[in-house]
Amino acid sequence: MDSHRPGSAVLPLALLLLGMNPLARADGVCTERAATPAEAKSYADAYALFLRVAPKAPDGWTSTDSPATGAVPKLCQEFANEPIRRQFDRNFDLERGRQERENEALQAYTDMAKAQQATVAANQAKLDAIDAQVNALNLKVQQAAVAQRFEEVDTLSRQMDALMQQRSALMGIDQSDAQTKQIEARQTHDTHASFALRFETPNRETRDGTPYRTSAGQGLVTTYDDRAGNPIADVRIYFGGASQQARVVVTGDPARVRELMDAADLQAIAAFR
Repeated sequence: MDSHRPGSAVLPLALLLLGMNPLARADGVCTERAATPAEAKSYADAYALFLRVAPKAPDGWTSTDSPATGAVPKLCQEFANEPIRRQFDRNFDLERGRQERENEALQAYTDMAKAQQATVAANQAKLDAIDAQVNALNLKVQQAAVAQRFEEVDTLSRQMDALMQQRSALMGIDQSDAQTKQIEARQTHDTHASFALRFETPNRETRDGTPYRTSAGQGLVTTYDDRAGNPIADVRIYFGGASQQARVVVTGDPARVRELMDAADLQAIAAFR
């Protein structure tokens, strides 16, 4: 998360790590102060902009805003807070069909477990033979270690590793791992997305990403796969401002990100001062 003091250096590392907490300081000291009228208006205006420009939840989805109001948070008088840092998020979650997806995944996990049990039963004799070999090798490893025959320990350990890989294959563990990932990918595909509006001090750092065209100019997109292997697009757009640059960040399935981008009023953000 980018947090800077205007016209100054980056805020202390502890504040950056704490992110949303505006009352924290690197040494833990903060004398709370109320926002000035100008700060309160600046924050409220930015929040009102966020409510106007953020895309609505797609059909069948729900959305949650953070923060929930445009009331400026308490500030620390130890910091020069002008202009005040502002950041707003809207998270989207697919509700329609949630129970069906969960039921489908549960059935898939149940079927997978039954198949693995059948695989183990069919290979039980081979598994028992491998277990006997592993136990014998383990005893030899202990004896070689006591005698400090370390090269022998290394050789025996490699033999045990090879046997354990055979055991894993006979139990169908690798196949189950791959199936688990597929089940999770089907269950979570295109079920979460987010839209964020940030106001921050402009910086000259090199920005990663490839060009991504939007209605208000060029953005930058980086793509990656989530834990389940679903494709994710992270699009960032930067706009100039009187005192702070605006940054929009939209993440989710690439097609969903494009839909949210097209539904957001980026022109209003570009014109905001």
